This record gives sequence, C-alpha cells and structure tokens, in this order.
Amino acid sequence: MNKLYAFVKEHILSDLGVGVNLVRGRSGKLTEFTETEEDGRIICAYTPAAGLESLTITAKIGETGIVLSIDARINAGNGYACGFAPENAVVMDLGDLTPDAMLGSRHDGPWWMYPTFVKDFSALSPRTQSLLIKSGALHYHLLPLTGDNFRCEFGEGKLTLTSDTSGICRLTGDFLAIAASTEPYSAVDDNFANARECGAIRVPLRHERHMPEFFDGFGWCTWDAFYADVTSAKIYEKLDEFKEKNIPVKWVIIDDGWMTTRNSMLAGFDVNLTKFPEGLKATISKMKNVYGVEKVGVWHAFNGYWNGVDPESQLYSVQKENLFITPSGKVLQSLDEDKAFRFWDTWHSFLADCGVDFLKVDNQSSNSGHILGAIATAEGCRIAHRALERSIEKNFGGAVINCMGMDMENVLARPGSAVSRNSDDFFPKRERGFIKHLTQNVYNAVWHGKIYYCDFDMWWSDHESAYQSGVLRAISGSPVYVSDAIGKSKRETIMPVIESDGRVMLCERAARPTTDCLYTDCSVENRLLKIWNRSGANFALAAFNVSDGDVTDKVDFGCIPGLSEKEGYVAYEYFTKTFIRVSCYEDIDVTLPRDGVAVWSIYPILRDGDDEEEYILLGDTEKYVPIASEYKVKKLVSELPL
Repeated sequence: MNKLYAFVKEHILSDLGVGVNLVRGRSGKLTEFTETEEDGRIICAYTPAAGLESLTITAKIGETGIVLSIDARINAGNGYACGFAPENAVVMDLGDLTPDAMLGSRHDGPWWMYPTFVKDFSALSPRTQSLLIKSGALHYHLLPLTGDNFRCEFGEGKLTLTSDTSGICRLTGDFLAIAASTEPYSAVDDNFANARECGAIRVPLRHERHMPEFFDGFGWCTWDAFYADVTSAKIYEKLDEFKEKNIPVKWVIIDDGWMTTRNSMLAGFDVNLTKFPEGLKATISKMKNVYGVEKVGVWHAFNGYWNGVDPESQLYSVQKENLFITPSGKVLQSLDEDKAFRFWDTWHSFLADCGVDFLKVDNQSSNSGHILGAIATAEGCRIAHRALERSIEKNFGGAVINCMGMDMENVLARPGSAVSRNSDDFFPKRERGFIKHLTQNVYNAVWHGKIYYCDFDMWWSDHESAYQSGVLRAISGSPVYVSDAIGKSKRETIMPVIESDGRVMLCERAARPTTDCLYTDCSVENRLLKIWNRSGANFALAAFNVSDGDVTDKVDFGCIPGLSEKEGYVAYEYFTKTFIRVSCYEDIDVTLPRDGVAVWSIYPILRDGDDEEEYILLGDTEKYVPIASEYKVKKLVSELPL
C-alpha cells in the first residue's frame, strides 16, 4: 500500500472516520469500510448508516502525491432526510500527528487569507485552506479542494465539506490533495503538479497562464489617490505631475467611482457624466494621446457593483433576461453561463470601444454569500467565472486583475486569467500597516503563487513605509504600481524599483519566505522576516524588521531555495552599498532598526575558462533588485570592494 496514503490515513485523517450531517437527522460517524486497490486507486466503500445510500472515498495515487475524492449519496425517497446539511455536510477528525511546526492559511474576512503558525490541529483557525506541516525530516502539504458541489476546509481539528445550499442528495468530487518531500517548497510544488495532472485542479497552474505583457511597465491606480471621488480632471492633474517629475507611468487603473450607481448597485453601463463630463472615450483618448499612457483599465465588481444590479434601473429592464434574483433579493448575473456572458459582453464591448484595455474585477469572494441558497456555491462560482472570463477574453484579450477573491471557490474556478491580488488592501493610514501587508503577501504566495501571478497591490511613494514598500515590490514578481495622491509622488523612491524607461524588473516567481522563516511568526519571535526570489541564475534576498525594536538575526544564504551548492556568489546590499562574497554554506549577522530593511542582489561568479578571471554580470546598483534587468555589465570580482 502507498506509504503516503497509509500515513495520511493513520495520522492525519483519523483512520478515515467520516461524520455525515443531514437536514433531518444525523447519520453518525462511519468507521467501517472495505478497502480495495485497482488501477492506481485505493477505494474505501463505507457501510452506510441510516439515511445514507452509499459513501465512497477514493485515493488517487500519483507519482508525487495523492488526491482524495468522495461520492456520498442519500436515498431521498425514504423520507428520512431531505438532503445533506448546507454547512459541514461531511466532517472528518484530524489525526494524532504532533507536528514540529505548521503554516496554515486562514480566511481573513471573506476575501483574503492570512498565515497562522500553530503546532496542533485543534488550534487551526476556521476556514483554513492551505496547510504545510513539518514532521521529522519531511514536509507535508495539504490542499483542500472544491468538488463538484462543495468546498473543503480545515478548522479546529477537523476537515469539513460544505455546499452552502439545501436539497443536495449527492456530494461528489475531489476534496483534498497531499504531497510530501524533504524540502517544503518541493512538497507544495509536487502537490499542485499532481493535483493538476490528475484533474483535481481543473484550471491552469501559473506556468500555464500568461501575464499581460504591459504589466512589465510601471502603473498608477486612482484608488488611494481619490477613493470614490475620482474625476477626469483629477486624473489629468495627476498625469501632469508624473510628466513634470519624469516618472514614466505606462498604465493606469480608473478604480471605483467612475460608473453609474445607486445605493451600491449598478444602474448603468456608462460613465458618471458628472465626474467625466467629456465621456469615458474622450477621457481615455486624452490619457493616451496627450499623456502617453499606453494602457488604461477600469474597475468593476464581480457582480457589476458591490450589491449587484439596481432592480429599479433602466439597465435592469434591458438586461433582466440575463439576470436573476437571489434568495436574499439581490439582482445578479444569471446562473445560466450563456446569459451571464451576454450581460458581460454587452458592457465590456462598450468599454472596449471606449478604449479600455483591461479590467480590475473586485469583490469576487462575496459572490458565495450573494448566491447563498440558490446553488452550491462552488458550482455557482465556476459558472460566474467562466461567463466573466469569456467576455474578458473576447474584449480585452484576457487582461484582468482579479481582486478580493482568495476564497478557494474563486481561486480554483478561473479558467484563464493570470493575475490575482495576493493580500488585503494597502492601507496608507493604518499605523505600521506595512507589516500585515508584507506578511500576508509573502506567506499567501506560498500556495497562491502556484496558480497565479500574485498582485502585491499598490503603494505610496511618499509614505513612512515607502522604502520597505518599494523593496517588497521590487522583489515581488508582481505588477508594480502606486496609488499616489496629487502632489505626493516621489521620484527618488519610485526609480530604484524600475528602469529609467518605466520597465519593471520582474523576478521569475512570487516572493516567498526563506526556509528558516517559513514556519515562524517573525514579529512574535523577534526575527527578521527574510524573503527571496530569483531571475535565472541570479537571486534576491530581502530582510525586514517586523518587530517593535532593533533585531539582530542571522541571514543564512543556504535558506534560499535553489542557491547552488557548487557555485560561489557575490551579494550586493543596496542600502549599505556593500559587496560580499557568499555561498549557500555561509551566513552573516544583520542588525536592523524598527521598520528597517535590507536587500541583496546575488550574482553567480562566472569564468569563461579555467585560467580566466572571475567575474559577475552586475545590475544597476542604483536599483533595489536589478537581477532581472536587461542592462548588466561584466565586472571582475577582483575589482569589487570585497
């Protein structure tokens, strides 16, 4: 029998005992089953209790991991039960494993995720949807999935399956993917790869998606500049400032506040003419032709606006065949995919004609709450995302930033879009808000970055955290854009992040914690939070003080995954302007003050022949993380001040 399956069965899922909750009555806990193996699968057929017709759990055994699926049926005709309970229809107790450490990813509100650092299954927060476990020499990654008509989550010592609707008499689909490795990031990589290969993840992984090319340029968003009080006049004034300060903005998002709404509902497809008196098309034309902005995007919510469509509007009268009324009374896009597509296509084709190049689609994980009781929310979200993305692909070539959508029902439902927000908003007025923003982004990227190009959100260049925010964006692998207010853009904090022509030096992946920080709450343990990224054979490492006072900590270069064991490197630290020779076997002591930051660009030492001198290909030392720059110079190691 497969060793990983046997371990999961015995130590993680309590011998596969299953509790089933019905609308009328409770079937009790099922513990008796027959176990058979066939064609790379282990099939557990349970002896059903009252109300259940059958229940089967199947383990699909892959080369690098396993996936568990369920098929549970109720005989609704016997009158005992009217369906599975909408919430926690299936419950499995977590086992007797005592981990050395765990990194969980729990819900932070309906839309975002946040890391948890615990050592006991019972301490897991409700609605945990990724779990990395260290036990002895191995690391295990557990990824709850969305089935045909349910979502799966961990919490408080249990694994649960929830449909969020009544009347369902059969639950089917994959619910959990597991992989193990001696390296933590390999466990995560293997888990996603195996789940994708066996069809448990039905959407493309990150390497199968394509980030829109224009995101390699520097951008600006109107949100924190104006919030909902955006106008065309204010946009022009800000673009004048960028031009005067020689800050090369390549793309702009016109965020919330531009459209026609009433009582937080969408009332029309056109722009608010009070705020944009010349119209949207003329506004965008001026942004491009006068100010040189290459791409312009606009914001809208996943259901049109925050609370859907205004039922008293002319828009509703025209589009009502493509809309439906939820049990809670909201008017949303139809659960018929083709009808929902027609709604979006009508709007998006108008926007494209106005010159809109891409979208930011917000409030995505509110959809589950909006459609509650109408359909299994996992199924409803898949329909909604397919309809929306069909229109985005047709009208904007698939270019969109997904936002407020980190619930797994959204994450595992998008058929092609590449970019997804990776954290809660940047809150410029929240005291030391950067720490939460940093922590969310780098720990969420551990799993979220396997499916999407992570968007680390906008920032302010004139702010107490401007240097830390700039370093984070430079190493992030994310689109880079600010939301500066009028008069508040500082060239000296923007230009170290980008090339002089406005190009962003994108690292290959999403920035994530070094392995010595992966299971550590650095703010509690008084450790420096260290993160890494790479570009080809070059690496980047940043360290942040997230504690309340000075912190001295070791920076261990061996904790950067992928750093060669055979090669030597030269590391350049931006703020101290120092070069050091390093290898994966070395560490250095670093002291940073409260809110301090350090960032190293790490270059492999090269030779053109055995007798030739050592050299590196050095990026611009005026940039935070120039390892991905096209502009590098050959520099002899002997000439460096080591």
